[in-house]
Amino acid sequence: MRVLIRSGPRDAIEATCEVRAGLPDGAYLLVDDSGHAYPAQSSGGVLSFVVPLLRAGEVRALRLVEGEPAAQLELSDTGSEVRVSRGGFHVASYRYRGARVPHVYPLNAAGAASVTEDAPRDHPHHRSLWTAHGDVNGVDFWAGGGEIRHLRFKRLVAGPVYAEIVAENSWESGGSRLILEERRVRIWSVPSGEWLVDYEVALEPEGEVVLGDTKEAGILSLRVASSMTVLSGGRLTNSWGGVNEGEVWGRRAEWCDYSGPLAGSVWGVAAFDHPSNPRHPTYWHARDYGLMAANVFGLSHFVGRREGDMRLTAPVRFRYRLLIHRGWAHEAHVGLRYLNWVYPPRAELAEKV
Repeated sequence: MRVLIRSGPRDAIEATCEVRAGLPDGAYLLVDDSGHAYPAQSSGGVLSFVVPLLRAGEVRALRLVEGEPAAQLELSDTGSEVRVSRGGFHVASYRYRGARVPHVYPLNAAGAASVTEDAPRDHPHHRSLWTAHGDVNGVDFWAGGGEIRHLRFKRLVAGPVYAEIVAENSWESGGSRLILEERRVRIWSVPSGEWLVDYEVALEPEGEVVLGDTKEAGILSLRVASSMTVLSGGRLTNSWGGVNEGEVWGRRAEWCDYSGPLAGSVWGVAAFDHPSNPRHPTYWHARDYGLMAANVFGLSHFVGRREGDMRLTAPVRFRYRLLIHRGWAHEAHVGLRYLNWVYPPRAELAEKV
């Protein structure tokens, strides 16, 4: 089998590629004409892999060969969290018991500490990487009152290219369910050791549910490590070039990045808002003290118009990607990496070309 990958009008850096190949689930290798091998992973007939670098307009042929990549991501369930590891390194944990809301902590930069902080003293309801909303039919799932309860895992899979956790959660108040949630967390293993994390949330209302107009919300919410905050020498940046809270908070942007000192170096985490998301580009509830949340609801706070309510009568889905990167946002080419996600290289089976 041969796969052709075609770049678009720009370079692609560590771009994720997928092609429907009909292969059995498992690990594979793709090799280009120079002999470079790309780990590949098949699941549900879809073959996934990461291309380290593809120049603008380049077409590259890959062939499927026998063999299994040496490096593998692994999942282990302790009964309260699912740990993601690679070669003995603890990448992240999805914590689903022992807290009011499921969340990801830690989220460790390669060879360094976590880029996020869990339950800081100033805002103990901030849970590293999490989803919550402060007004769901009047119930506060942000700071207290409502509980997001883990029900089951629908999918736990790991291989050489990614590890994926798909969980089903129940948003409850007083024993009654308001929302049934499906949360998908996929961590990609990329050659540089900088992680890509796909984070998807699907909300299915029980009857009619109103997600109210409040700034205390984030379908994607991040609290960065204390050393990375603007108050500690870090920097907030958005896709329009806005810098720090004064130019980022309450503004719309396709992406937002928080970078700063961590474990003797500079690391950052960029959050990407997909164009298919409701009300894209999202507003950002982002603070100099370390919060960065994608919030399309708090318009009364952000722009002075109470138009942020979202009435749900059918399921709604949100898609985001995180980039855990070395250096400041401009050094990590965050803008290009966002475009690589929205407009990825095209992969095709050679027989179909």
